[in-house]
Amino acid sequence: MERPSSPEPNKRWGFRRPRRLRTIALLPTLITLGNGVCGVVAIFKIGQYMAGGNEKTAQAAAWLILVAMVFDALDGFVARLTRTASSFGAQLDSLCDLITFGVAPGFLTYAMTRNDVNEYWARPVQAVCVLYAMCALIRLARFTVETAPDESAHREFAGLPSPAAAGVMAAAVLPAVQLSGFGFDGLVKAIHAALPGLALATGILMVSRVKYAHVVNRVLKGRRPFITLIEIALVIALLFLFREFAFFIAFFGYAVTGPLFWLKKRVFRRPLAAGQLTEERHDNLF
Repeated sequence: MERPSSPEPNKRWGFRRPRRLRTIALLPTLITLGNGVCGVVAIFKIGQYMAGGNEKTAQAAAWLILVAMVFDALDGFVARLTRTASSFGAQLDSLCDLITFGVAPGFLTYAMTRNDVNEYWARPVQAVCVLYAMCALIRLARFTVETAPDESAHREFAGLPSPAAAGVMAAAVLPAVQLSGFGFDGLVKAIHAALPGLALATGILMVSRVKYAHVVNRVLKGRRPFITLIEIALVIALLFLFREFAFFIAFFGYAVTGPLFWLKKRVFRRPLAAGQLTEERHDNLF
């Protein structure tokens, strides 16, 4: 049967011609692709580490995942600032995020733990790494469907953002590599053993409905006292000086704020009025 070519047969046979994409917002798209490039190169680095490279190669992959977060924070902001937000940009951002913050951290977790687990635990660790990537996929698909392009929809997140989850996993590798150079082999093995559990916890938090604040919008948007600039400068200086440890503390601290505030609201909540039942349903864990 020949495929119909005229509009009328298309309608008759149920075919619908795809709408062609004629223009794109160049600057936000390039920034988003920078995120994707970091993710792909990070996967290359992880492959080199698994093929016999030293742990500095794995550390480079972790740094690439963290650098990609800068691109991820900028692309949406630039698109909204220039009023060029589009469905194409949202879909491209989700695909790049899946590579960089889903596949790469899961692959990195497997690469760092494969030599520290016995044959009995090898398959569960592989399953956890795959589950982490699938949770990131679900999280990104849900975010794309539920989030509006306007700025008011970016004040908080439902579930741990995938860049923050990837930040926890990538930043956990940095101190392990650093400590390995100083001969703390026992502590390094303990960190490697904890990575699958950390991946499982962050994966569950990604698909949860636990509320997380949008740090960039909360801190940088609007006018702030002058002392805020000094505080941000001090934080950046500390991150640079103790980067191998400070990044993990920062990302892990952010990840646990969601469950802590959720538990606080559950334990110390007041009796709800009839009109507040809808808000209570939106505050469920999943």
